[in-house]
Amino acid sequence: MIALAMGLLMPLQTAANSRLRQVVGPAYVSTLVSFSVSTLALLLVSLVSGIPILPTSKMLATAPWWSWFCGLAAVVTITIAIHLFKEIGQLQAMIIPMFSQLIFSLLIDHFGWFGANVIPLGTHRVIGALLLIVGVTLVVILPKLKAPKAANTNSGSRQLFWQLMAVFSGCLSASITGAYAQLSSIVGNPVQATTVAFFVATMALLLFCTAGGSVRLVGNAFNRSYPWWMWIGGLCGATIVFGNAWLVPQLGVGVFSMTLLVGQLGLSVFMEHRGWLGAPHKPVSWFQIVGIVLMLAGVAFIRF
Repeated sequence: MIALAMGLLMPLQTAANSRLRQVVGPAYVSTLVSFSVSTLALLLVSLVSGIPILPTSKMLATAPWWSWFCGLAAVVTITIAIHLFKEIGQLQAMIIPMFSQLIFSLLIDHFGWFGANVIPLGTHRVIGALLLIVGVTLVVILPKLKAPKAANTNSGSRQLFWQLMAVFSGCLSASITGAYAQLSSIVGNPVQATTVAFFVATMALLLFCTAGGSVRLVGNAFNRSYPWWMWIGGLCGATIVFGNAWLVPQLGVGVFSMTLLVGQLGLSVFMEHRGWLGAPHKPVSWFQIVGIVLMLAGVAFIRF
Protein backbone atom coordinates (compact mmCIF):
# COMPACT_ATOMS: atom_id res chain seq x y z
CA MET A 1 0.00 0.00 0.00
CA ILE A 2 2.90 2.35 0.72
CA ALA A 3 4.44 1.54 -2.68
CA LEU A 4 1.04 2.20 -4.31
CA ALA A 5 0.84 5.57 -2.53
CA MET A 6 4.32 6.44 -3.76
CA GLY A 7 3.22 5.56 -7.27
CA LEU A 8 0.55 8.25 -6.91
CA LEU A 9 3.36 10.80 -6.53
CA MET A 10 4.79 10.07 -9.99
CA PRO A 11 2.13 11.94 -12.05
CA LEU A 12 2.46 14.88 -9.65
CA GLN A 13 6.23 14.80 -10.18
CA THR A 14 5.79 14.70 -13.96
CA ALA A 15 3.32 17.61 -13.98
CA ALA A 16 5.51 19.72 -11.69
CA ASN A 17 8.70 19.06 -13.65
CA SER A 18 6.93 19.75 -16.96
CA ARG A 19 5.77 23.14 -15.64
CA LEU A 20 9.26 23.83 -14.31
CA ARG A 21 10.73 23.07 -17.72
CA GLN A 22 8.42 25.65 -19.32
CA VAL A 23 9.86 28.23 -16.93
CA VAL A 24 13.60 27.52 -17.07
CA GLY A 25 13.92 26.17 -20.62
CA PRO A 26 16.23 23.18 -21.28
CA ALA A 27 15.26 19.88 -19.69
CA TYR A 28 18.65 19.41 -18.03
CA VAL A 29 18.25 22.76 -16.24
CA SER A 30 14.81 21.84 -14.89
CA THR A 31 16.23 18.47 -13.86
CA LEU A 32 19.00 20.31 -11.97
CA VAL A 33 16.41 22.38 -10.10
CA SER A 34 14.30 19.32 -9.31
CA PHE A 35 17.29 17.26 -8.12
CA SER A 36 18.56 20.21 -6.05
CA VAL A 37 15.21 20.37 -4.23
CA SER A 38 15.40 16.60 -3.64
CA THR A 39 18.95 16.83 -2.28
CA LEU A 40 18.21 19.78 0.02
CA ALA A 41 15.11 18.03 1.40
CA LEU A 42 17.07 14.85 2.07
CA LEU A 43 19.93 16.79 3.68
CA LEU A 44 17.42 18.52 5.96
CA VAL A 45 15.83 15.21 6.97
CA SER A 46 19.29 13.76 7.64
CA LEU A 47 20.31 16.71 9.83
CA VAL A 48 17.06 16.73 11.82
CA SER A 49 17.15 12.96 12.30
CA GLY A 50 20.85 12.84 13.14
CA ILE A 51 21.58 10.54 10.21
CA PRO A 52 25.17 10.72 8.89
CA ILE A 53 25.36 12.28 5.45
CA LEU A 54 28.75 11.12 4.24
CA PRO A 55 29.45 7.39 3.80
CA THR A 56 32.18 5.81 5.89
CA SER A 57 35.35 4.31 4.42
CA LYS A 58 33.92 0.86 5.15
CA MET A 59 30.79 1.65 3.10
CA LEU A 60 32.91 2.94 0.23
CA ALA A 61 34.99 -0.24 0.28
CA THR A 62 31.99 -2.57 0.54
CA ALA A 63 29.55 -1.11 -1.98
CA PRO A 64 30.20 -1.63 -5.73
CA TRP A 65 31.48 1.57 -7.32
CA TRP A 66 28.49 1.81 -9.67
CA SER A 67 25.98 1.79 -6.79
CA TRP A 68 26.97 5.36 -5.87
CA PHE A 69 25.90 6.60 -9.29
CA CYS A 70 22.23 5.51 -9.19
CA GLY A 71 21.07 9.13 -9.26
CA LEU A 72 23.25 9.87 -12.27
CA ALA A 73 21.79 6.84 -14.06
CA ALA A 74 18.33 8.26 -13.33
CA VAL A 75 19.37 11.45 -15.13
CA VAL A 76 20.31 9.33 -18.15
CA THR A 77 16.85 7.73 -18.23
CA ILE A 78 15.21 11.17 -18.02
CA THR A 79 17.35 12.43 -20.90
CA ILE A 80 16.49 9.41 -23.05
CA ALA A 81 12.78 9.81 -22.25
CA ILE A 82 12.83 13.43 -23.44
CA HIS A 83 14.22 12.37 -26.82
CA LEU A 84 11.92 9.34 -27.17
CA PHE A 85 8.74 11.40 -27.35
CA LYS A 86 10.19 13.35 -30.26
CA GLU A 87 11.81 10.44 -32.09
CA ILE A 88 9.29 7.57 -31.88
CA GLY A 89 6.07 9.20 -30.69
CA GLN A 90 4.23 9.28 -27.38
CA LEU A 91 2.74 5.78 -27.53
CA GLN A 92 6.00 3.89 -28.15
CA ALA A 93 7.89 6.23 -25.80
CA MET A 94 5.57 5.17 -22.97
CA ILE A 95 4.94 1.52 -23.75
CA ILE A 96 8.37 0.17 -24.76
CA PRO A 97 10.21 1.37 -21.60
CA MET A 98 7.26 0.30 -19.45
CA PHE A 99 7.19 -3.27 -20.75
CA SER A 100 10.96 -3.66 -20.80
CA GLN A 101 11.11 -2.41 -17.20
CA LEU A 102 8.41 -4.93 -16.24
CA ILE A 103 10.22 -7.88 -17.81
CA PHE A 104 13.67 -6.87 -16.57
CA SER A 105 12.33 -6.35 -13.03
CA LEU A 106 11.09 -9.94 -12.97
CA LEU A 107 14.46 -11.14 -14.29
CA ILE A 108 16.31 -9.23 -11.57
CA ASP A 109 14.19 -10.98 -8.95
CA HIS A 110 14.53 -14.38 -10.63
CA PHE A 111 18.33 -14.30 -10.94
CA GLY A 112 19.06 -12.16 -7.87
CA TRP A 113 20.95 -9.49 -9.81
CA PHE A 114 22.18 -6.36 -7.96
CA GLY A 115 22.15 -8.30 -4.71
CA ALA A 116 18.37 -8.69 -4.78
CA ASN A 117 16.66 -11.53 -2.94
CA VAL A 118 16.01 -14.41 -5.34
CA ILE A 119 12.29 -14.72 -6.17
CA PRO A 120 11.75 -17.45 -8.81
CA LEU A 121 9.60 -16.65 -11.81
CA GLY A 122 6.72 -18.98 -10.93
CA THR A 123 3.31 -19.41 -12.55
CA HIS A 124 1.62 -16.85 -10.32
CA ARG A 125 4.17 -14.16 -11.25
CA VAL A 126 3.74 -14.91 -14.97
CA ILE A 127 -0.06 -14.65 -14.62
CA GLY A 128 0.34 -11.42 -12.67
CA ALA A 129 2.61 -9.96 -15.35
CA LEU A 130 0.12 -10.89 -18.09
CA LEU A 131 -2.74 -9.26 -16.16
CA LEU A 132 -0.62 -6.15 -15.77
CA ILE A 133 0.15 -6.07 -19.50
CA VAL A 134 -3.56 -6.41 -20.37
CA GLY A 135 -4.37 -3.67 -17.88
CA VAL A 136 -1.74 -1.32 -19.32
CA THR A 137 -3.12 -2.04 -22.79
CA LEU A 138 -6.61 -0.97 -21.72
CA VAL A 139 -5.43 2.07 -19.76
CA VAL A 140 -2.76 3.44 -22.09
CA ILE A 141 -2.50 1.73 -25.47
CA LEU A 142 -6.16 1.53 -26.50
CA PRO A 143 -6.87 5.27 -25.97
CA LYS A 144 -3.70 6.17 -27.87
CA LEU A 145 -4.65 3.92 -30.80
CA LYS A 146 -7.98 5.73 -31.08
CA ALA A 147 -6.28 9.15 -31.13
CA PRO A 148 -5.12 10.75 -34.42
CA LYS A 149 -1.61 9.62 -35.30
CA ALA A 150 1.11 12.15 -35.99
CA ALA A 151 3.26 11.62 -39.04
CA ASN A 152 6.65 10.10 -38.33
CA THR A 153 9.35 11.29 -40.70
CA ASN A 154 12.24 9.34 -39.19
CA SER A 155 13.98 6.71 -41.28
CA GLY A 156 13.65 3.03 -40.36
CA SER A 157 17.18 2.74 -39.00
CA ARG A 158 16.86 5.91 -36.90
CA GLN A 159 13.52 4.76 -35.50
CA LEU A 160 14.95 1.33 -34.70
CA PHE A 161 17.84 2.96 -32.84
CA TRP A 162 15.49 4.93 -30.60
CA GLN A 163 13.25 1.90 -30.07
CA LEU A 164 16.32 0.04 -28.80
CA MET A 165 17.13 3.05 -26.62
CA ALA A 166 13.59 2.80 -25.24
CA VAL A 167 14.23 -0.83 -24.32
CA PHE A 168 17.54 0.17 -22.72
CA SER A 169 15.80 2.95 -20.79
CA GLY A 170 13.28 0.52 -19.29
CA CYS A 171 15.99 -1.98 -18.35
CA LEU A 172 18.09 0.82 -16.84
CA SER A 173 15.11 1.99 -14.75
CA ALA A 174 14.68 -1.53 -13.35
CA SER A 175 18.44 -1.75 -12.72
CA ILE A 176 18.40 1.56 -10.83
CA THR A 177 15.64 0.18 -8.61
CA GLY A 178 17.77 -2.84 -7.74
CA ALA A 179 20.92 -0.76 -7.30
CA TYR A 180 19.23 1.68 -4.89
CA ALA A 181 18.08 -1.27 -2.77
CA GLN A 182 21.56 -2.78 -2.67
CA LEU A 183 23.13 0.56 -1.73
CA SER A 184 20.58 0.96 1.04
CA SER A 185 21.31 -2.51 2.45
CA ILE A 186 25.07 -1.83 2.45
CA VAL A 187 24.80 1.67 3.91
CA GLY A 188 22.21 0.46 6.42
CA ASN A 189 19.94 3.48 6.08
CA PRO A 190 17.69 4.27 3.07
CA VAL A 191 17.76 8.02 3.81
CA GLN A 192 21.56 8.14 3.74
CA ALA A 193 21.73 6.01 0.59
CA THR A 194 19.17 8.21 -1.18
CA THR A 195 20.90 11.40 -0.08
CA VAL A 196 24.30 10.28 -1.40
CA ALA A 197 22.83 9.18 -4.76
CA PHE A 198 20.96 12.47 -5.26
CA PHE A 199 23.96 14.54 -4.17
CA VAL A 200 26.24 12.87 -6.74
CA ALA A 201 23.68 13.39 -9.52
CA THR A 202 23.05 17.02 -8.54
CA MET A 203 26.75 17.86 -8.53
CA ALA A 204 27.19 16.25 -11.96
CA LEU A 205 24.24 18.24 -13.35
CA LEU A 206 25.57 21.45 -11.79
CA LEU A 207 28.97 20.96 -13.43
CA PHE A 208 27.32 20.22 -16.78
CA CYS A 209 25.07 23.28 -16.65
CA THR A 210 27.92 25.50 -15.48
CA ALA A 211 30.19 24.31 -18.31
CA GLY A 212 27.40 24.98 -20.82
CA GLY A 213 26.65 28.44 -19.43
CA SER A 214 23.02 27.58 -18.71
CA VAL A 215 23.12 27.57 -14.91
CA ARG A 216 21.93 31.21 -14.95
CA LEU A 217 18.53 29.99 -16.19
CA VAL A 218 17.88 28.51 -12.75
CA GLY A 219 17.04 32.04 -11.56
CA ASN A 220 13.90 32.05 -13.71
CA ALA A 221 12.33 29.47 -11.40
CA PHE A 222 12.22 31.98 -8.53
CA ASN A 223 9.74 34.28 -10.25
CA ARG A 224 6.75 34.54 -7.89
CA SER A 225 4.27 34.75 -10.76
CA TYR A 226 4.68 31.02 -11.42
CA PRO A 227 2.63 28.38 -9.56
CA TRP A 228 4.09 27.14 -6.28
CA TRP A 229 3.39 23.49 -7.10
CA MET A 230 6.07 23.35 -9.78
CA TRP A 231 8.58 22.94 -6.91
CA ILE A 232 7.05 19.72 -5.57
CA GLY A 233 8.62 17.54 -8.29
CA GLY A 234 11.88 17.30 -6.35
CA LEU A 235 10.08 16.38 -3.12
CA CYS A 236 8.10 13.68 -4.93
CA GLY A 237 11.27 12.32 -6.53
CA ALA A 238 13.11 12.12 -3.21
CA THR A 239 10.16 10.33 -1.59
CA ILE A 240 9.88 7.81 -4.42
CA VAL A 241 13.60 6.99 -4.39
CA PHE A 242 13.57 6.70 -0.58
CA GLY A 243 10.67 4.25 -0.93
CA ASN A 244 12.69 2.38 -3.52
CA ALA A 245 15.67 1.99 -1.18
CA TRP A 246 13.42 1.08 1.76
CA LEU A 247 10.81 -1.24 0.23
CA VAL A 248 12.59 -3.19 -2.53
CA PRO A 249 14.54 -5.37 -0.05
CA GLN A 250 11.16 -6.33 1.47
CA LEU A 251 8.99 -6.62 -1.65
CA GLY A 252 11.41 -7.38 -4.48
CA VAL A 253 12.14 -5.30 -7.57
CA GLY A 254 9.23 -6.71 -9.58
CA VAL A 255 6.45 -6.09 -7.05
CA PHE A 256 7.73 -2.61 -6.16
CA SER A 257 8.06 -1.51 -9.80
CA MET A 258 4.65 -2.86 -10.78
CA THR A 259 2.86 -1.42 -7.76
CA LEU A 260 4.46 1.94 -8.49
CA LEU A 261 3.24 1.65 -12.09
CA VAL A 262 -0.36 0.96 -11.00
CA GLY A 263 -0.38 4.05 -8.78
CA GLN A 264 1.20 6.14 -11.52
CA LEU A 265 -1.25 5.20 -14.26
CA GLY A 266 -4.26 5.24 -11.93
CA LEU A 267 -3.70 8.83 -10.80
CA SER A 268 -2.66 9.92 -14.32
CA VAL A 269 -6.04 8.80 -15.67
CA PHE A 270 -7.85 10.58 -12.82
CA MET A 271 -5.80 13.79 -13.30
CA GLU A 272 -6.71 13.82 -16.99
CA HIS A 273 -10.35 13.18 -16.13
CA ARG A 274 -10.37 16.19 -13.77
CA GLY A 275 -7.88 18.30 -15.74
CA TRP A 276 -5.64 18.84 -12.71
CA LEU A 277 -2.22 20.57 -12.79
CA GLY A 278 -2.48 21.46 -16.46
CA ALA A 279 -3.27 17.92 -17.62
CA PRO A 280 -5.36 17.77 -20.84
CA HIS A 281 -9.00 17.04 -19.97
CA LYS A 282 -9.90 13.51 -21.08
CA PRO A 283 -12.93 11.73 -19.61
CA VAL A 284 -12.10 8.34 -18.12
CA SER A 285 -13.56 5.40 -20.04
CA TRP A 286 -14.99 2.15 -18.71
CA PHE A 287 -12.19 0.07 -20.25
CA GLN A 288 -9.60 2.21 -18.47
CA ILE A 289 -11.31 1.46 -15.16
CA VAL A 290 -11.30 -2.25 -16.02
CA GLY A 291 -7.61 -1.94 -16.94
CA ILE A 292 -6.72 -0.43 -13.55
CA VAL A 293 -8.61 -3.23 -11.77
CA LEU A 294 -6.71 -5.83 -13.82
CA MET A 295 -3.41 -4.15 -12.99
CA LEU A 296 -4.23 -4.31 -9.28
CA ALA A 297 -5.13 -7.99 -9.69
CA GLY A 298 -1.81 -8.55 -11.48
CA VAL A 299 0.17 -7.01 -8.62
CA ALA A 300 -1.79 -9.18 -6.15
CA PHE A 301 -0.91 -12.33 -8.15
CA ILE A 302 2.76 -11.40 -8.24
CA ARG A 303 2.85 -10.46 -4.57
CA PHE A 304 1.09 -13.52 -3.22
